[in-house]
Order: sequence, then C-alpha cells, then structure tokens
Amino acid sequence: MSKEPQSSSKIWMKFLPLMLSVLTMVLTCRKDILSPEFRIVSLSPAMTEILFAIGAEKNLVGVTTFCDYPAEAKELYKVGDFSNPSMERIIGLKPDLVVVNIPEQKRIKNQLDQLRIKTFVSSPRTIEDIYREITAIAALVKKEKKADSLIAYMKKNLKPIKIKERKRVYVELSSRPLVTIGASTFLNELIEMAGGYNIFQDLTRDYPVVTQEQVIKRNPEIIIVLHPDGIGERLGWAEIPAVKNQRIYSGLEQDCLMRPGPRLVQGLKELKRIILE
Repeated sequence: MSKEPQSSSKIWMKFLPLMLSVLTMVLTCRKDILSPEFRIVSLSPAMTEILFAIGAEKNLVGVTTFCDYPAEAKELYKVGDFSNPSMERIIGLKPDLVVVNIPEQKRIKNQLDQLRIKTFVSSPRTIEDIYREITAIAALVKKEKKADSLIAYMKKNLKPIKIKERKRVYVELSSRPLVTIGASTFLNELIEMAGGYNIFQDLTRDYPVVTQEQVIKRNPEIIIVLHPDGIGERLGWAEIPAVKNQRIYSGLEQDCLMRPGPRLVQGLKELKRIILE
C-alpha cells in the first residue's frame, strides 16, 4: 500500500526547529556586528590609543573630540570634549564601562558613580603604571595576548642609553604660570632614558609651578617647550646656556610625550635626537 504524501504543514513543522536554529545564529552574528558585547566609552585619548593597539576598537562605542589617534578614532561617535563630555550622550550609549582620567575628570567620575555606571580610572604616573593599566583594560576585553605583545614592544624600545655626562634639561609645559615636570612622571623617566637630567626632578609634585628665578639658577643646557612662547626674549634668561647656544626646542609632537601610551616610543626617539645633538 502506498503512503499518503505528507501535508505542507507537517513538512513545515518537521523543519521548524532547524530553521529557528539557523535564524538564531544569524541574529546572534548580526548582534555581534552591530553591538559589541562589552561597550566602552573612552574619555581618555591615551586609553583610546591603547584599546586600538590591542585590537579592542570594536568595543569602543564613544570617545571624546580629543581622541584623534589613530585616524579611525576620529570616526567614532563623540560624547563631547575632554573636560566637558555630555552625560546625556554617555548614558544614551548604554556603556558597560567608561574610562576616565584622574584627576582631570574627577567631577565626571563622581557623576558616573551616582548613576551607577562603572568606570575604569586611568591615572598613570610612571611607565610601569602604564603597563599595569594596559594589562588591566585588556583583561576586561579579553585581549591579554595582544596586551602582552604591546607591553613587550614598549619595554624593548623604552630603554635608557648609557651615557657618562647628562645634559641639564628644563621642560616647560606652560608659561603662565611656569609649569614643569617633577620626578614621579613618565616624562621625567623619558628625559633620563634619553640621556638628560631634569633640573626639577628633586620636586615631589608631578607638575609643579616654578619661578623664573629658579629656572635661571638651575642653568639648563637644553630647554624643551611644549607650548608656543618666546623664551629667548625673557628678561634675565639670555645667559642661560640653552638660550646662548640656541638649544631651545619647540614644535615637538606633544601627544608622543604627554599621552601615556604606545607612542611614547616615538617620543623617546625624539628626545634622544634633541639631547644627544
């Protein structure tokens, strides 16, 4: 006896579980493309660079207007500038984590704490601090191997040169007031690695305010200026060796010296070129 052909409804029911399984896979893949599992808003230009460097850029859903490197970072959604990001925009992105710089963004962190939005505090003082932060953020996005490779690259290239006589170096971050660098900063470490001696490394504050008289007395042989200003025209500075010998350097790529991230490698190369000239 021949069997009756199955009805279309029975055939549909037979393949329904398989079709639902395929549909679920498609939707899951689509969700991963459109929305990363761990959503990060980075208010730190340096940490934005680090997240790109360890291959976690897909986790970034928002950044500040100051997050301009690498070039792809410029295409990301902007939540505002470094000092005054829009809390409304940050909340709208539904982040799992917001990266903040301390002490500069302490007020913003307090607001995020009140809203019970998790934060990752970036506040590196030394190069070792930078390595620790790279490791910590990488663990959150499951990029530990990439982080290890990045740290290995930085350690390989951030090494001190051997030199007998070090040049006295004055770094000026601001002219009104005069702001320089103290001992416990990664820029001070870079100066030493490059063969220089920071004339204010005895000061305990990270970025102390100093006087013109102090600079003149400490008699720098090299002056590095990270802002546009006519140092050579200042009253009483004419006899400073750096001024007399025209060893004043400005126009450097600030981000390679002041952003605690991978580009410190380029910053050190530039400092070596200047100090060993």
